[in-house]
Amino acid sequence: MAVVAMATTSVGLGIGVTPASAHALLTSTDPQGGAALATPPTRVVLSFSESIRVSGDSIRVLDRAGNRVDLGHAQGGARASQAMVVLRAGLPVGTYVASWRVISADSHPVSGAFAFGVGGPPDAGAARAEGTTSGSAVVGFLFGAARFAGYVGVGVLLGACLFLVLLWPAGLRAAGSGRLLAAAWGLAVAASAAQLLLQGLYTSGSGLGGIVHWSHLSTTLDERFGHLLLIRLLALMLAAPLLRQAARMGRPDLWRRGELAALGLAVAVSLAAIGHGGVGDLVGLSVVSLTVHVLAMSVWIGGLAVIVVLLRTASAAEIGAVLPRWSRLAIGAVVAIVVSGLVQSWREIGSFAAVIDTGYGRMVLYKVWFVLGMLGVAALARQWVRRHYGSARVHPVGAAAGIEATGPDATSNAGPDAGAEGGVDGGPGRLGGLPGAAALAGLRRGIVAELALAGVVLGLTATLVNMVPARTSYAPPFHGSAFAGPMTVKVRIAPTRIGAESIDVYAYAPTGKPQRLVAAQAQLSLPARSLGPFTVPLDLAETGHVRSDDLQVPLSGSWQLRLSLRLNDFDEYATTLVYTVR
Repeated sequence: MAVVAMATTSVGLGIGVTPASAHALLTSTDPQGGAALATPPTRVVLSFSESIRVSGDSIRVLDRAGNRVDLGHAQGGARASQAMVVLRAGLPVGTYVASWRVISADSHPVSGAFAFGVGGPPDAGAARAEGTTSGSAVVGFLFGAARFAGYVGVGVLLGACLFLVLLWPAGLRAAGSGRLLAAAWGLAVAASAAQLLLQGLYTSGSGLGGIVHWSHLSTTLDERFGHLLLIRLLALMLAAPLLRQAARMGRPDLWRRGELAALGLAVAVSLAAIGHGGVGDLVGLSVVSLTVHVLAMSVWIGGLAVIVVLLRTASAAEIGAVLPRWSRLAIGAVVAIVVSGLVQSWREIGSFAAVIDTGYGRMVLYKVWFVLGMLGVAALARQWVRRHYGSARVHPVGAAAGIEATGPDATSNAGPDAGAEGGVDGGPGRLGGLPGAAALAGLRRGIVAELALAGVVLGLTATLVNMVPARTSYAPPFHGSAFAGPMTVKVRIAPTRIGAESIDVYAYAPTGKPQRLVAAQAQLSLPARSLGPFTVPLDLAETGHVRSDDLQVPLSGSWQLRLSLRLNDFDEYATTLVYTVR
């Protein structure tokens, strides 16, 4: 189980560090990619599907020799979702490549390139060399690892604190609990600091050596991403003395418990508001549901981690006083996880078809699969608890050992061997009918398996944060057919969303065989907005098949596609189809 957890998490981290997987999508460019311009443009304008952050070097325009022809100092456009840069006057005839790298609203970088020509079409493949600026793989991997470590640290810390304060106060003074809290706190702080240092490198595409430059950190500190990380670090620092005091003196008083609760909520909100949860529609609902999701998952994972300590250090009677109450709390956490997960899935996916047809949706299914695995193991553990402690009476023996068997303040001054005269090994003198060492060892193995599955779930969560939500990326291909004279025409357009699209047209003769074409072109128009028609040349791919990757659709709506197909010098036929752009 541990090997499966590490392998799956490693795959998740590897997938999750690709800077190209982000929320903002390029919807249009001016000039268009592949355009043949009669006169040189004065500027390059990029439009995206959401608001973006633009730096001075976000857009570079190069000539065929690799020399820059822009004036630098890229800036935002007329809308928050636009970026632009001014070009030098009087560009000569030739091919030009515009490469870009901007930061989407969810803090992820997006990059790419396109080519245009002055006095003729651009050279084929001119933009490919500039379009692969994906940034440093080392920085991407370290940033993904820091994100994963942050989830683990925060989850264990919040859940362990809740478990120890409410269910097992005596455990606060146990050495194992102290080490667990210290390790989780240190991991959360280190991961947050690492993300703060790496975010600037990650978004700019710089290598690890750039970490010494203040400009990268300064940029991060000016963004919402940096503000949320600083809030998290401050809350963790303020919680440190409270946790130390609790480890020395036991359960804190009501005021200090309130302080810990407020600081824990701040940490959870800072985690929920970073990434997809803090952008798009219904941001308030999203942050609330994600905060509930973070807290509920923390209760589950952190509680499991403390139970490992509980099973190793506490007496059988003390275990019997804590586990039933934990079992009831865990049920509430599972309900909160399911409800908040459904809310977020609806917001990020939007339709059942998108679950299967997008990478984001399929990754959510993987996450659900492993959560179901955790639920299966948890159900077995709950049955174990009910079987061994459902009818057990630990109060008489627990009282003799200094244990209060009921109420949230159940404590014990006895060690693992308390009540040894009655036996804790399942022998004839077993303590009040409680399970022995062998049975507890079986429960411990189940808890470890559940924690391993939790590691996989957190790894997949770290991957999902860096993927394009299905609601944004889902655009099912359009398939249509029509008649053009004697021919049957079949059309496929993908994806059907704003921005670049590809079109494939297949023409068949009345005999059913591919019809030979000598020329073809398409015209796009949007009657509802009085746009078009825009002419799109179609290239001959093979007999009866023409295609183009140069469609640029700037708006959503019902677009009309008019196809003109020429068989020879005398015969040309046309047909019209309508398809919807999301």
